[in-house]
Amino acid sequence: MKPAEPILVIGHRNPDMDAIASAVGYAWLLNKTRPESYIAGRCGNLNMQTSFAVERFGVTPPVLITDVRSHVENVIEVVPTLDQEQSLLEACQLIARTRRPVPVLDETSRPVGLLSGAGLFATFADALSSTSVLALAKEFDRRAITAMDTTSLVLHADDFVRDVVPQALRNEQDDFLVVDAAGRYAGLCRKSALLSPSRRQVVLVDHNELQQAVPGLEEAEVMEVLDHHRLSTLPTSVPIRFQIEPVGSCSTLVSEEAHDAGREFPKEIAAILLCGILSDTLVFRSPTVTERDEQAALRLARMAQLAPDQATDDEMMAAIAELGSDLLAAGAGLGTRAVSEIVNSDIKYYDIGGSRIGIAQAEVTSFAELSVRIPDLLAGLQSLVNDEKLAMALLMITDVVHGNSRLLAAGITRYISALPYTHLDDGSMDAPEIVSRKKQLLPTVLAALSQLV
Repeated sequence: MKPAEPILVIGHRNPDMDAIASAVGYAWLLNKTRPESYIAGRCGNLNMQTSFAVERFGVTPPVLITDVRSHVENVIEVVPTLDQEQSLLEACQLIARTRRPVPVLDETSRPVGLLSGAGLFATFADALSSTSVLALAKEFDRRAITAMDTTSLVLHADDFVRDVVPQALRNEQDDFLVVDAAGRYAGLCRKSALLSPSRRQVVLVDHNELQQAVPGLEEAEVMEVLDHHRLSTLPTSVPIRFQIEPVGSCSTLVSEEAHDAGREFPKEIAAILLCGILSDTLVFRSPTVTERDEQAALRLARMAQLAPDQATDDEMMAAIAELGSDLLAAGAGLGTRAVSEIVNSDIKYYDIGGSRIGIAQAEVTSFAELSVRIPDLLAGLQSLVNDEKLAMALLMITDVVHGNSRLLAAGITRYISALPYTHLDDGSMDAPEIVSRKKQLLPTVLAALSQLV
């Protein structure tokens, strides 16, 4: 059986700066404080802000994880093989040693069949019933390729276990050949292993909703949740550590965990966590920000050596503000970005009384660039409604300089009409002093729509 995979630390789909930073930082911390092995993952591409941060501070982005369902490769055993030109005597010796069928390979390491103990016995039946030792010796000298089963079911390592189980159950075999993407031998898989595969162990950061999580999470084992969003339903088979705190950023919680454990992050990881706080709190201008976020930012800035060691808190905060300005500028603007990228790069989905809505957010430094993009953005939202079968799709465009937002919406007309925002002539809605999707927009939208569903 393959060695156990490291426990995956991962944020939500369409990850933002905070989801990436908290995964990187928490995986590092857990590796330092717990005996298990942890690895940071991401469930989507890096946005512009995050790309800026990882390049500036030289951080390797988390590995891309698109699904955590069990694959056949997770349950294979690498069993010794025979070359097709080797003898049946060597096959007998190998089966006696491993107590497993023998995969027979060609010169390119591709399996040509499977040789089992029962198959060998059937091959030797006549010779064994004979009194001639010479006849048995002659059988032992035959090539392995002459006695193998070439009709056995072959599985692919990247197949999902649940997709191949029905076919495996209909097959009389107990062992199946497994090949890689190039068709080369990867190992053997027992039927019993397919019926009870190991589940990928996952730590969730910056979210706790199943529909925002990495695909396949229902087949994984959630070990822990560290988050700063509203509580949702996340079923687990056993009690887990579940921490949700009302702070502006999940990176703040990671920083506090390290502080409590007496650990200091390497300067590049501290810098990424600081960027997570600055991004989620709009450099402390969001209504979600707390004193804990500011204190965590100061600690991280000193670890990251953002200013000289002897710098005062005020000087350090000035350096933090400068980094925050660069970070927000890197992620702001519609420009020539594709509509699909704007609509999908930072979107979260919510269920309201059986209706599903999506709320995306984009940042600009001025609404001046919005007017020319409104028609194609509305068309993009309508496509999202159609493709994802949504009742409504909202795009929140936030002016990070002045702290205001505009909304664009597509979907069911009565849902859009229920939103308590002023409709402007250009097709957008005015949302003054609204900058936080989590704390300001979402509660208002949920309250308005709850009257309709």
